[in-house]
Amino acid sequence: MNILFVAAELAPHAKVGGLADVMAALPQALVEAGHGVSLVVPLHRGLKRSGEFRRTEREVEVLRGMRARIWEGERGGVALFGLERDEYFDREQLYGEGGVDYADSLERFSFLARGAVELARYLEPTPEVIQVNDWHVGLVPAYVKALGLPMKTVCTVHNLGYQGEFGAEDFAKMELPEGVFRPEGLEFYGKVNLLKGAILMADAVTTVSPSYSREIQEKERGHGLHEVLREQRGKLTGILNGIDMVGWNPSTDGALKKGFGVKSMTGRVECRTALEREMGLEAANGRPIFGMVTRMAWEKGVDLVWAGVEGLVKQGGRLVVLGAGDPVLEEEGRRLAERYPKKVAVRVGYDEGLARRIFGGADFFLMPSRSEPCGLTQMYAMRYGAIPVVGEVGGLRDTVREWDGKKRVGTGVRFVPTPEGLAGGLDRALAIWNEPAMMNEVRRNGMTEDWSWGAAVPAYEKVYRSLINPKGETRCQN
Repeated sequence: MNILFVAAELAPHAKVGGLADVMAALPQALVEAGHGVSLVVPLHRGLKRSGEFRRTEREVEVLRGMRARIWEGERGGVALFGLERDEYFDREQLYGEGGVDYADSLERFSFLARGAVELARYLEPTPEVIQVNDWHVGLVPAYVKALGLPMKTVCTVHNLGYQGEFGAEDFAKMELPEGVFRPEGLEFYGKVNLLKGAILMADAVTTVSPSYSREIQEKERGHGLHEVLREQRGKLTGILNGIDMVGWNPSTDGALKKGFGVKSMTGRVECRTALEREMGLEAANGRPIFGMVTRMAWEKGVDLVWAGVEGLVKQGGRLVVLGAGDPVLEEEGRRLAERYPKKVAVRVGYDEGLARRIFGGADFFLMPSRSEPCGLTQMYAMRYGAIPVVGEVGGLRDTVREWDGKKRVGTGVRFVPTPEGLAGGLDRALAIWNEPAMMNEVRRNGMTEDWSWGAAVPAYEKVYRSLINPKGETRCQN
């Protein structure tokens, strides 16, 4: 099959969250399975400077009388295309600054969506499926239908909490037929909602974990679209994300003090000591280090951890946190680090090298999310030997198995994301820590799990084939 991905992010040079990592891994996994795969992204400043893309003379006419120059590249067999329009994409950040989205977000991303569709018309071979990812490219299905193109479209919802909502007066900027602004299209309670339109107008919809696909059909986690998703459940599939098992490998990771693996954990002891020194923690005192790498937001449960720090420290635990986001949560983290010096360390910002050292040096990895579509960091943590202690939601439920001491199975601790739930989860983690043989067993279970994209690829292939060949006819092979 010939598949075209369209997204606003691509790791490592244009990354805000897990979407970028997925775009760097899933298309390559599909290439390895024998498919022809392309990826279109906006030519953000980081991508333009990366040297991975080369400028061509090809241009496509897009919207509002503007054209986009095409840049090309290749990665792992995936054909890369970057849409250049500097006034839209050559910016300091991908989405906004100072916690505020850029004022012209609709213009930027409608330009990206239409540009990707225009490019798809001229690619050889023609894509059979266009897979769009999140609201930023949610207009792709609408443009495909408006132009009468034969490609099938798949909308992947990475996070339903972000939908791309704009005023009705902005509809004209997208240059779509007036009939698209209706309840069966982009209109939602009198406004333009790009993700809602993509869900309705795409031929299939996927989410990034089976549990999340069920949760978002309920009011509590449906972000206002639960009824829409329930009505569309016949074309909704939850497919668990994977990770790049080569790029995330503790035995070869140059960011670590020393490599290690399941059969030789000596290097992990050195990584733990190095993390203590780097973060200014007191030397090993026979008690565990809890790590967090997170976006500082309510949905990530960071406030639960701040409220539970005193109890954790009283039990001898130490806490290392890396992340940024809500200024209030950032400031509270700094305050707690000052209150508990050498026991709590908080770094505001993002540093992938430090993130890897936290995975490789912490004993437990905290992820108390109230909502988590899939989550990748819990998989990274297990791969690096940090036992996850997670909220029992979304993809965390699908990836972390509660430790059962009697059956000797499980990979971590799950809890209901409330103050009481977190306290209970920490108590169970400390009980595991107090039994070294059990600690080693749980850690080994997580490190030996297969988090590759191998299981996800057949599920995506099944979705694609159901659209291309819905009746299951046998096709002639030339």
